[in-house]
Amino acid sequence: MQVIPHVTDEIKNRIHAIGEQSKSDVVITEIGGTTGDIEGLPFLEAIREFALEVGYNNAVFIHVTYVPSSRPPVN
Repeated sequence: MQVIPHVTDEIKNRIHAIGEQSKSDVVITEIGGTTGDIEGLPFLEAIREFALEVGYNNAVFIHVTYVPSSRPPVN
């Protein structure tokens, strides 16, 4: 599947816009969903392109996931 360029461009533009609007030094953006789902591909491609455009020294990727545990919570 090929990702349509104007879709990824719009995602990147919105990330840039929120940073400019808020005049912030850091913008935290959640790319949600399941990575393997085809619906999430435009978002993953957009964030990959975003890092290339701003430079890898100006972008950080953090993978957060749910890890189920059978242990009871500690009080």
